[in-house]
Amino acid sequence: MSILVRNLPKTFTKENLEDLFFEFGTIASCDLVMDEASGLSKGFGFVEMSTQEETDKAIEKLNAKTIDGKKIRVKWSNQEKKQAEAIASAPAPKRDIPEDVWGSASRNSSERENDAE
Repeated sequence: MSILVRNLPKTFTKENLEDLFFEFGTIASCDLVMDEASGLSKGFGFVEMSTQEETDKAIEKLNAKTIDGKKIRVKWSNQEKKQAEAIASAPAPKRDIPEDVWGSASRNSSERENDAE
């Protein structure tokens, strides 16, 4: 149950993010995206709660909360949805099946008609 947290203060740390979600249940993972050049937060992160109930409660209570004068946005992460869509839309793996296995089914109808004449 992955949660996207946006509009966090640049001074936010991973520990701050964990503290924000701690009261809503067990945190399975917590990642704050950092700017390598400055060492500061890029203003967003991902939190994964252990259960759907904990996730829903955290989103409900934290979305639009003001932290250091900034209204944060907390919602379901689209990562899981995008991964599922990517898997579903991926082309099927090609199979090495010899041409003669398919026989006449692989030829178009005009080729079969020509053979019949």
